[in-house]
Amino acid sequence: MEQKLSVIMATDVVGYSRLMEIDEKGTLSALKKHRQELLDVKVALHHGRIIKLMGDGMLVEFHAVEEAVLCAVEIQREMRTRNTSVRDRQIEFRIGINIGDILFEDGDVYGDGVNVAARIESIAKPGSVAVSASVRDSVGNRLCISFEDAGEQALKNIERPVRIFNVIIDDDTPSKHTSTALRAPPSLNVQDHPAIASNRTLLYVSRFVNFSGDPDQEYFAAGITEDIVAALSRFSGLNVIVRLPRSEPQQNAPATHYTLEGSVRRLGNRVRVNANLTNALHEHIWAEKYDFELVDVFYIQDELSQSIPAALNIKIEEAERHRVLGKSLTALRAHDFYLRGRHLEMSLNPDDVRLAREMFVAAINDDPGYARGYLGLAWLEIHRLKWNERVDLETTLASAFASASKALELSPYDANVHWALGVVHLWRGEAERAIGCYERARELAPNNCDLLAEYCDALGYLGRLEDATRIGELALRLNPSRPDWYLWNIAASKYLSGNYLEALSLLEKMADLGSAYRLLAATYAQLGRLEDARRAASELLKLNPEFSIERYSSRAPYRDKALLARYVEGLRLAGLPE
Repeated sequence: MEQKLSVIMATDVVGYSRLMEIDEKGTLSALKKHRQELLDVKVALHHGRIIKLMGDGMLVEFHAVEEAVLCAVEIQREMRTRNTSVRDRQIEFRIGINIGDILFEDGDVYGDGVNVAARIESIAKPGSVAVSASVRDSVGNRLCISFEDAGEQALKNIERPVRIFNVIIDDDTPSKHTSTALRAPPSLNVQDHPAIASNRTLLYVSRFVNFSGDPDQEYFAAGITEDIVAALSRFSGLNVIVRLPRSEPQQNAPATHYTLEGSVRRLGNRVRVNANLTNALHEHIWAEKYDFELVDVFYIQDELSQSIPAALNIKIEEAERHRVLGKSLTALRAHDFYLRGRHLEMSLNPDDVRLAREMFVAAINDDPGYARGYLGLAWLEIHRLKWNERVDLETTLASAFASASKALELSPYDANVHWALGVVHLWRGEAERAIGCYERARELAPNNCDLLAEYCDALGYLGRLEDATRIGELALRLNPSRPDWYLWNIAASKYLSGNYLEALSLLEKMADLGSAYRLLAATYAQLGRLEDARRAASELLKLNPEFSIERYSSRAPYRDKALLARYVEGLRLAGLPE
């Protein structure tokens, strides 16, 4: 029996028995057509998985609540369009969404979460979507979708009353050339937009333009846009909206939102895709071009749906940090305080770390419901262990776990929170739980490069060295402008594999070694370059005068003690203090 927490979407056809009685063949044919052309496509686009078919209905599992709600809304909007051409015997769906446990056994699904989703669907209005309070609270204002509070409802065979919200689906009919993903219209006054109030960065995505002069390429440009939007929506710090704000740049306006535009051009058997990111002042933040052989269209779309979101997530956070650094403390809100803390948290300077802590506490004070303030505090504790500071292991891990758990309570679908919990479990020696947290984080944000690079580090500690190298190299491919610590983590897996020359080659590419002098010293020592090893050890002690081999070896979460022994051997040969 498998049990897990998921987002469950239940659907069925309104008045199915009546429709079958009137025209059985016609109803079955129409339902099959809707399933193949609409429902199956939207479920796949939003990373859902059909777990049960029930005649006129189905159960679908999603990992992210936003994906489930968007999928449901897009299905109902498209069904409205399809039904305009049908005079009688229109097919309408009811959809209900809930967050809860699913149990898989003997090819069937069970669980309270499934039962509640099915009961919510049964009381949804025809052609509409109803959700539980847990879904409404998880979505918040991030999707610019409105909800109507239907109050507490007594559901059949459910002991407790369940508070239900109806999703308000607008009456606008999308044109056939416009992507329906995340269609809710943005506010033109960006500073008053819910995304700003909810501490999320606003990103507008325009439909990629077909410059090929070939109308048959329109589907390709539209497909790229939808894939990129779906991937971007999985980053917890971004509120992604399709459509451009039609406003002229204002010289004194704060850069409170970003816009992604792109184009597709076919050149013989090659395709060139250009992507361009600007801020609210229309200043260029990032641009890239991608060239492909036109062999497999789906491969191209998959590559772009990984590479572009990965780059944007990094570039937008960098731009946001620099924007916030130019603001006075009195003008900062929770998200701004968090970004300032992030700017300082990786520093080896104690004064910077103290200021980072103050920024994270200020974020919590400004908005106690802002999860990333607690997340920042968790990372500060984690770094104290990683930097081999003189701290009590159990106390530090307990503090990190408490902060990360609070963040998880406030934001259960933030990949960064699961990532931080994975690190805590790793350093507690709870390997399986650590892997579970990392994998959950990857489900929520598969193209988060920093997460992948950190997972590389964890897999190295757990002795899965080939996996560590593979994941680390994927992070490098997705983020060509990678920070130095990506290289450090891959180099560590190379060192532990005995590939000292490959480890050294990676370390020598780092512009600022910082605490990586520890690995560099051990690598030089294993290669017999003892003078270089001692110089690297000396640089490490300048940064961390209290470093000791005993403290490192007693804490570091190596699952295979033979790998730890290999590392310690290099540290000793380099002359680092016991």
